[in-house]
Amino acid sequence: MPKILHLADLHLGAPYDSLPPQAAAACRTAQLETFAMALHRAADLGTDAVLIAGDLFDAPTPPAPLAVQAMTLLSKARCPVLIAPGNHDYLCPESPYCGELPENVHVFDRTHLEPFQLDGDTVVWGAAFCGASAAIPVTAPLQQDVCNILLVHADLLTGSGYNPLTAADLEASGFTYAALGHNHEFSGLRRAGGTAYACPGSLMGRTAQEDGPRGYLLGEVSRAGVNLQWTPGGGVEFLSLTQSMEGIGDDRALGRAVAAQIPPHHSRICATLTLSGEKRYEPDLAALQNALAQVFLSAALRDESVRWRDPWRYAADDGLRGAVTRRFRKQYDDAADEGARAQALFALRVALAALEGEAFPQAAV
Repeated sequence: MPKILHLADLHLGAPYDSLPPQAAAACRTAQLETFAMALHRAADLGTDAVLIAGDLFDAPTPPAPLAVQAMTLLSKARCPVLIAPGNHDYLCPESPYCGELPENVHVFDRTHLEPFQLDGDTVVWGAAFCGASAAIPVTAPLQQDVCNILLVHADLLTGSGYNPLTAADLEASGFTYAALGHNHEFSGLRRAGGTAYACPGSLMGRTAQEDGPRGYLLGEVSRAGVNLQWTPGGGVEFLSLTQSMEGIGDDRALGRAVAAQIPPHHSRICATLTLSGEKRYEPDLAALQNALAQVFLSAALRDESVRWRDPWRYAADDGLRGAVTRRFRKQYDDAADEGARAQALFALRVALAALEGEAFPQAAV
């Protein structure tokens, strides 16, 4: 029962151009460190193979020093490393995959599946993107008495040009396990007929849209079963925080509320803080931005809050807004408890926002 490390979408050398230069450089360094940690952990557990399902690099021709660093790390894996190039690191004449590789590294270089005999009981079938798009058939002359593993970069979410695969494709393929890449969110370990399959997601996020922990799959694959565990990689994370200004009276109160949301591993987080809701005062945004910069690896601040307005301001109007306000005022005055009053007030604020073409409030006061 071989143990495997299943990685994908490392995007080594990504520009991180949404971040300040110093933070971007720190993220690129963290990519290599996180990659090394995953390989070291796999080696410590006696892993039999490292499977990389595409986009090891962010570009087909990464800088030479970066390629050397990556191959040096792979050379120390103490087991075979199998790579199926994806749409970012596709195979081309200038690719580092076409140069001299460590003895333990094998790169699949055809657009159709080819076998790699991992051991007497396991065969890995892989193929490569040879351009920015691909359509790789997942049919192969599988041996029925061994564990057959599929290794390809493939899109599970859309009918794109990035080698889209469906559950029906995988069910018909006959593979024991399909080690996939491309989609940056962990898919979960799924099953289509007799085929288990998964996309581990990216090893480290690249933008604020790729927030939260990222990681890899590690465990055992055999004809008897697939037992893989998703493990956080421990690299830099992107984190989106939202702080409502409702009930916040001054900068000290705002600071306390934001501080309560800061996780322990804040020094390796690129955070985006959004202020929302109605505010009773104008916060010192420059001071808040400076404080966030001292806490996080990188911090962006967005103020989407609006000035507080009296919810009953239209009570005396003769028009529709006045009628709506008076209706909810009656509900508010007749409410049996504070919770019901809060619901009536929130409903009024939503109704007025709709009438005035404004964003809806996020919570009742």
